[in-house]
Amino acid sequence: MMGAIVSGPESELQARRRTVVVLQDEMRRVLDAARVLLDEYNALMKGDRTGVASSLEKVKKAEEDVVMLRSALIRELSQVGTLLVNKEDLLRAAFSVEDIFGHINGVAFKMSQVPRTSAKNKKYREAILHLLGLLIDGISKLSESVRALSLNPDQAIQMAAQVQKIESSIDRSYREAVATTMKTATNVKELIIVKELLEGIEDCADAMLDAADASTILALGL
Repeated sequence: MMGAIVSGPESELQARRRTVVVLQDEMRRVLDAARVLLDEYNALMKGDRTGVASSLEKVKKAEEDVVMLRSALIRELSQVGTLLVNKEDLLRAAFSVEDIFGHINGVAFKMSQVPRTSAKNKKYREAILHLLGLLIDGISKLSESVRALSLNPDQAIQMAAQVQKIESSIDRSYREAVATTMKTATNVKELIIVKELLEGIEDCADAMLDAADASTILALGL
């Protein structure tokens, strides 16, 4: 019954915790998918097409999970009504996290199109693996920021600031990698495929930064 709903600070705290937990679950799936990108690239270098296909399927499944979690969060927010004053901030954070997935999915697909010879080529391999490592590190820090929302908002803000620093490193490394690719690509097809993969990682990092900003706004309201 509606009369059973408890109002007041304690009820608001419980509602906030429930919604933040859903957001944390969403973030975990994003981190899992980001790590799959590294597995996919390693499979690509080995010429393991089954491994590449498996990675694509894992990313797709994780994305489906995130969409379901976002829907669960919207239901949760609709049930608490006016109990939470920062519902818009929670939604913004959830949509920002989900947006990362659109780019991860794009990176996974673009990576699957890279020929094994290009993937193994040292001039590309080192740059791509470096960028993927930074991306995973940044998303890991973002996950820590979201986890800290329910315990220590100040720590959430600190973790989000680290995400910003990592995104800056990705931006620099991306520009260097593109410059190298433009100079050393042996043909137009190779140039396009590698450049699109690099751009996909950079776009993913931009989405990661947007989610970090959303996490900061959310932390400030807690």
